[in-house]
Amino acid sequence: MEYNIRPLSFAEILDRSFRVLVDNALLLIGIAAIVCIPERAVLLLAVRFQLIVLLAILSASPLLHAALTTAVANIYLGRPVSIASAYRSAWSIILPFFGTYLLVYVLIGLIFGGLILLTTVAASAGLPGLIVVLGFIAAVPLLFYLMIRWSLIGPIMIVERRFGLSAIRRSRDLVEGVWWRTLGIILVAGVVVQIPVSALSFFWSSIPVLGVILSGLATSIAAAYSAVAVIVYYFDRRCRLEDFDLRLLAEQIRLESVQGSPAMTGAPSLD
Repeated sequence: MEYNIRPLSFAEILDRSFRVLVDNALLLIGIAAIVCIPERAVLLLAVRFQLIVLLAILSASPLLHAALTTAVANIYLGRPVSIASAYRSAWSIILPFFGTYLLVYVLIGLIFGGLILLTTVAASAGLPGLIVVLGFIAAVPLLFYLMIRWSLIGPIMIVERRFGLSAIRRSRDLVEGVWWRTLGIILVAGVVVQIPVSALSFFWSSIPVLGVILSGLATSIAAAYSAVAVIVYYFDRRCRLEDFDLRLLAEQIRLESVQGSPAMTGAPSLD
C-alpha cells in the first residue's frame, strides 16, 4: 500500500492515520498486542505485586513505542516491514531511544522542580500569597507546553537516527510556530480512540480471561492509532518545512530510472 506523502490538513491527518491503521491492522495491532495483552493481564491479575507491575511496564513500553514507530514509518515510506523486523530494529536502538526519553523526563523534572523550589522560597520569604499561587499554577502549563514541544522525538529518533539533545532540538524546530496545531492533533487523536477503548475495557474487565485479551486488543488499537497519527503529522511537518514530499518523489524517480522498474520497496533515507 502506497501513500501520497504531502502536506495535509488537520482533518486529513486524522483520516490518513485511520486509513494507515485499517490498511495495516494485523501488523500494527499485532506489534502492540505482543506487549499490551500481557501488560493488561499483569495490571488486572497481579494487583498485589505493584513493584513488579511497574517494572514490567517501564521495561516493555519503550520497546513497544520504538517498534510501533518503526513499523509505521516504514509503512508510510513504502518499505517492507514485519512484526519481527520492527522489534529487531527497535531493539537495536533501545538504549539511546530509552535514554533520550529519560533525558526528556529529567529536563522536565528539573524545570518543574526548579519552579516549585522558587515558589517555595518565595513563600518562605514572605512574598504575597498570590505570587506563590501563581508560581504553582505556572508550573503545570509549562510542563504541558514542553511535552507538546517535544512530542515528535519518537519519529525523529526512528527516521533520522537523532538522539539526546539533538532529537529534542529537532522536535522543537518542527513544532515551532504550530504548537496549538500540534496540541490539537495529539488531543483529538487521543480522544478518538481512548474514549471507546476505555468504555470497552471497563465492560470487558469483568469477563475472566477473555476480558483481559479483549482489553489488551483495545489498548493495542489505541496505541497503534496514536503512533500512526504522530508519524503522519511528523512527515506533514517535514513536507511543509523541508519539501520532503518533493525530495522523496525526486529520489523515487531517480531509483526507477536506475533500476528500470518502479521502486516498490525502499524509500530512501533523506536525512
